[in-house]
This record gives sequence, C-alpha cells and structure tokens, in this order.
Amino acid sequence: MSSPLERYLEAVEAKSSVLCVGIDPDPETHPQTDEKLGFCLWVLEELAEYSAAVKVNENFVRDFSLDAHIKLTKQAEKHGLVTIYDCKIGDIDSTNRAGLMMARRLGYDFITFNPVLGNLQSMVKHSKSFDVGVLALLHPSNPESRRYYRAVMADGRMLYEHLLEEIAATEVEGVVLGLHPDLAGEEIQHVRKAIGDEKIILFPGVGHQGGDPLKAVTYGGRRILVNVGRTIIQATNPRQKAAEIAEKLRLGWKAV
Repeated sequence: MSSPLERYLEAVEAKSSVLCVGIDPDPETHPQTDEKLGFCLWVLEELAEYSAAVKVNENFVRDFSLDAHIKLTKQAEKHGLVTIYDCKIGDIDSTNRAGLMMARRLGYDFITFNPVLGNLQSMVKHSKSFDVGVLALLHPSNPESRRYYRAVMADGRMLYEHLLEEIAATEVEGVVLGLHPDLAGEEIQHVRKAIGDEKIILFPGVGHQGGDPLKAVTYGGRRILVNVGRTIIQATNPRQKAAEIAEKLRLGWKAV
C-alpha cells in the first residue's frame, strides 16, 4: 500500500489540481444525519473532477456512524481523492494514539494535529504504524489566533515560529498554515524553507474568511493544498464555482 504522502502526490498529479474542498454540512440546513451524509456524498460526486482532496471537519459530522464515515471515505477514494479528517487531535500520548487508530478505521488518509502539548514526535511515530498522515497545525487562519500564535516569546520569535522549529525536525507529512490576515508572503516562504520541499502545506482560510489563495500558490511551493469550503459548497452552482477556483489555483501553481 502506498503512503499517505504518495497518495497525495498521485491525486494532485491525476487531477492537476491543488484544490481541497471543505465538506462542512451546515447542521441547520441538514439537521438529519442521513440527509447530511447524502449531501456530503453529493458534493463528492459533483466536485471530484476539480479536486485533489476533501477535508471533513469533525464538528460538522459528530453524528456520523462508523459506517457513514466509511461510505464517505470509500466514495472519495473511488474518485481518486485523498481525505483529511480535521479533528485537531491534541492530547496526551494514549489519547492521540486512540484518535489515530479511529481515523484509520474511518478510512481517512490524513488527520490534523495540534502540537502545542509538545508530543508531536510520538504522534508521528504512532501515525506511521497506522498509515495515517499527520498535518500539524502551525498557524490558524482566524484573526483571533494572533493573540497566541503571533505572541512574541522571550527570544524574540513568535509562538508559531517555535512550533515550526519542532515540526521541521520531525517526519510529519505536512502543516496547516491558515491564511491569517497578518501572515505575509515572506512568512509563507520562510515556512516552506524551514520544512523543506517534501512536506505538504494545507492552506485554510480562503473564501468567507478572506484569505488570498494566490498568496498560497505564489509562496507555498509545489506541495500544497488550498482548502475552500463554504464558498464552494454553499454556492448557487457548486460545480461551476469549484471549476473556477480550481483553474485559478492551477494557473498560479503551474507557474511556480
């Protein structure tokens, strides 16, 4: 079986796309679990042509059963998409290991992980055993996160720069780098240089949060994914919107 990173590379090459669709079914619009799952499967059918990956936010699908998750991940696999379970695991070692084991059972290729507890190295070790890739949260996209992630520490570096140092020293598959209002293109370049060319950068924050996707493709290097959620799945014509965004990203990405 190929590794999560290899599956990512295969999907990006096959689709010639770095678009990751955020499947976050609105619980008010889709209050029933079956209806919510149906919406997620419909999104996959409609948008798989233009996407390399899908990201499922745990908080929108907490009512899904094991079978529901497997239906979703199997459908994504059928369409050549890699799957990211956005659960932001971040706890003691045994809890992290249990989360990885469950993500594998659910069928996801990657999970997101919050490294602030300082146990990223052991998380990566467990992840190799379960064949689940880890995308470590380096910098969130929401403006409020500046209070902590951009706080200057005693040595003059920001908190996220300390996390970057640890992440760069591990075999983690990639990072989550939100397109925060304060994040400059030069900072994205610095992140890429620190982690090297092999790791993935997943960029959330595009669309409703106001992040500039062209900043991601201009400064992020080749191994990237740009996540777009509500802007696509809540559009009048999601398929058309996905095609437009994917092409815009592709042109910028190909030029890198």
